[in-house]
Amino acid sequence: MIKTRLLRVLAAAALFVCLTATAFCAGSDQTLRIGIREGSKSVSIIGTQGAAVYKNGSLWKKVGANKPVKVELKGKDLVVNGSKSKGAVSVRPLKKGVVKLTDGYLYRGSIECMQPSKASGITVVNVVPLEQYLYGVVGKEMSPSWSSEALKAQAVAARTYAVYHKNSFRNKGFDMTDDTRSQVYAGINGESPSIISAVDATKGEILTYKGKPIEAIFCATAGGWTEHSENVWGNYVPYLRGVVDRSEKMPSYSWTVTTTPEKLAANLKAAGKNVGKIKSITLSPLGKRPMDVSDRGVSGRVLSMTIQGSSGSIRLTGNAFQSIMGLKSTLFDIYQGAEKKQKDSKKENKKKSSRKMTFKIKDKKPITIYGFGWGHGLGMSQYGAYQMAQEQKNAKNTYRKILQHYYTGVKLDKID
Repeated sequence: MIKTRLLRVLAAAALFVCLTATAFCAGSDQTLRIGIREGSKSVSIIGTQGAAVYKNGSLWKKVGANKPVKVELKGKDLVVNGSKSKGAVSVRPLKKGVVKLTDGYLYRGSIECMQPSKASGITVVNVVPLEQYLYGVVGKEMSPSWSSEALKAQAVAARTYAVYHKNSFRNKGFDMTDDTRSQVYAGINGESPSIISAVDATKGEILTYKGKPIEAIFCATAGGWTEHSENVWGNYVPYLRGVVDRSEKMPSYSWTVTTTPEKLAANLKAAGKNVGKIKSITLSPLGKRPMDVSDRGVSGRVLSMTIQGSSGSIRLTGNAFQSIMGLKSTLFDIYQGAEKKQKDSKKENKKKSSRKMTFKIKDKKPITIYGFGWGHGLGMSQYGAYQMAQEQKNAKNTYRKILQHYYTGVKLDKID
């Protein structure tokens, strides 16, 4: 399940306009190239029912069931079971078998080994049909034990994400990675019956906006309200608008971090932002959402704050403060002394805060940072999807309602 995906968010911002109509029209049976290893000096591959090794598109050798195909890098050439190859080699399963790497991971499709010109080792790529790729993704991004409607929503989001990001790592010889730079993918090791069922039930379905697949970003829980894209990426994305997040009954919805002025000052200094002894903090109180203040986003996520100290003041972004203090999200507020944190956003939305925008900090008195959500807060909240599915158990196609709630103005289309 997603925790904090900073790498993904940064990559998505850079790739906002990378999608072409060609990828959309390719169909749900299109093949993806997933980079599963990079920089390896050697790799061993086993076909559970035997394997065929191809070189330059032609059959080169056959290997019996459960016998290793060892690919090594010697100089600029790949060596396969002692025989040299001038180019990439592909290992494909025989009959209805699958391929297995010696580290224990099983994969559908085939395994391609190559040496990119700028790489120092072997790049290993799993070439797999889109739908079968999703079998190994959805259960790594959402718990297989969750309700089928939540899993269907995740399947559609993951499929849309894959279609949108096809060719994202073209310079490395593959479409996506198997980690949080793209989507977490574990091949057959990540599969389960509930996940396969959810993928099959939504086969080919993707989310589009004005005829094009969307950047289907998601987070663990948005903490009561999702955020506008420009407040996270810096880019306006019409379908990534802040909306109510129905996850208040879920774990990790709210959290608290307690610190001291002295510890806060030490953390700032360690991050190269020394202000000396903390004197005051300037930040609009977290109030009813949607919010409309300059230092917070629509969801209440902190965009900027100022900390005044004995050696000067510093203006921090919410992301910077989150990193310095190890917080789960930028949706937080800060109090010191008798002021008590609000335990959920419903109470926080109704109660007017008693603290001022700029408040003084007293020495050696605990500072409470209370917050909501886990992750960047863009797109679908996974815990929110779970709660919506639980609250509408008897409703048909709840997954569609979930998706259209979290992604503004989208359509559910189907690729052939």
